[in-house]
Amino acid sequence: FAGSIIAVVLSVVLISSLVGAVVAFEGVNEGNVKVVKDKGAVTGQYLEPGWHFITPFVQGTKSIETRPQTYTMSSSGGEGERASRDDSVRVLTSDGLAVDIDVTVRYRVTPAMAPLFHEEYRDLATAQERIIRPTVRSELRTEGGNTDVTEIYTGEGQTRLKLAVQRALDVEFEGSGLTLQAVQIRNVRLPVEYAASIEQKKVREQKIQEAQYEIQVAEKNKERDVIEAEAEAEKIRIKGEALRENPEVLELREIEALLEANTIYVPRDTGLSLTKEVESTDENTD
Repeated sequence: FAGSIIAVVLSVVLISSLVGAVVAFEGVNEGNVKVVKDKGAVTGQYLEPGWHFITPFVQGTKSIETRPQTYTMSSSGGEGERASRDDSVRVLTSDGLAVDIDVTVRYRVTPAMAPLFHEEYRDLATAQERIIRPTVRSELRTEGGNTDVTEIYTGEGQTRLKLAVQRALDVEFEGSGLTLQAVQIRNVRLPVEYAASIEQKKVREQKIQEAQYEIQVAEKNKERDVIEAEAEAEKIRIKGEALRENPEVLELREIEALLEANTIYVPRDTGLSLTKEVESTDENTD
């Protein structure tokens, strides 16, 4: 009987050991780390992807995703963290017009700082609500309030907004376990009436450009005509000089012209110029 009891005890110990060994191995998926806790408190240690041994029944873990994250505030339906409604940032410009701005922030949790991040924010959603969202909204409204609507619509103005948000987030992320990767100003929606005036201005500018192009073409055509006329005049001048210097050429040309006109040529010094028709009449008279 005693032997049976010992066998049972040994079996229980063996099974418990096996179960404990299985529980003691902790797996971490790629793109994540696990923060190690001791009796619920963050220890400052973290586990990288792979298999790790932990003390069962004492230590616990919390998985933190370290892949690049995207947080978008947009007016487009189906996009961003609050896709069911317009989540763009409304900004009042220095000239009193309200514009809506779409913005995207790309960031990630720094693996080595995952314990600090978890202790402060617990998860990504909390960090987005406590750091990213309020910082972006505040900085866009501050910087946009110092910019007029015409500038905010240009690439230069949007770059100013982006850089202002980047600087603010870099400050807020310091010591938080978060690393900023990029800020993108994706779209600026102007008030309807201002957008219409901008479109009209573009149309006017296009018409002006077209008119300027037509003027340039006409000027080029005029220059070409002048050049051609000058060339023709120069050709005539050269021909005239050549004929004046060579009168026999002019006389030959005159003979050729009279022959083509069916006219008999008589030298100039006789003062006569008879045609075949005149010659025929004289013969009938004889």
